[in-house]
Amino acid sequence: ESWKDQPYSSAVGLTQIFKTAMAMDNTTRATVLKYEPNEFARIWRTKLIEHKFDIEQALLFGSQGTDNSGAQYTEGAVSFITSYGNIFDGSGIGGTGTKSQDDFLDDMSNFLDPRYNNASATLFMCSTETYNWMHKLSGYFSANVSKVADNSGGSSTALGRADFSISGKKNVYGLDVTQVMTPYGSMNLVRNVHLDGTGVKILGINMTQCAYRPLVGNGLNRDTAVYVGVQTLENSGVDRRVDLIQTEAGMEWRMPEAHAVWK
Repeated sequence: ESWKDQPYSSAVGLTQIFKTAMAMDNTTRATVLKYEPNEFARIWRTKLIEHKFDIEQALLFGSQGTDNSGAQYTEGAVSFITSYGNIFDGSGIGGTGTKSQDDFLDDMSNFLDPRYNNASATLFMCSTETYNWMHKLSGYFSANVSKVADNSGGSSTALGRADFSISGKKNVYGLDVTQVMTPYGSMNLVRNVHLDGTGVKILGINMTQCAYRPLVGNGLNRDTAVYVGVQTLENSGVDRRVDLIQTEAGMEWRMPEAHAVWK
């Protein structure tokens, strides 16, 4: 009588369920509008974006745990890095503080320690304000440091060399990645609007030391799936259609010294 079924209890690697519902009454579905013939299809496209937006928000800012209702929340990047990873002062980045280019390169020297980290495997996500700040730094060096003077003999001599400059852009998995050259390697910099308005200026995440983990096991795959007609007039008696997008997944974080946050 005292036995209780408690198969597991874990605070490590929790997954989180994300649900996005799309509902529309059948009168609206059948109405052809002048500029959007199929309103249901238009909103459906935005719902797919909304679902992935919610997942990214959780993977950035989530805090792992279980609430009183039993709902689980996965660990986000900011929570993990501020608890275990590298934390740098970013108070002057993009603003009126005292953070200089030299200070930032000192941070990069400490973070990109070749014993456990390298720039090529690290993705730097930043707010819009910080993104502009990085370009301003690069523009300053381009305009003021890499000057070339003419000698009397007609030859040219470089007066300085910029160790911090924008070298180009590339597209990775649909993201526009700006490459910033530093003495410690090329920074793969991405503007992330999720960070706008937060206290986080830059997130440096080593992509080899983390993984997106959908819950898969015992023949069930809980990765993103679309369920059409969860509720219809035929099965619910309500004159509408409800579709559902659902995902159960979490983040796996490893080697905290390979990640950093500037805030």
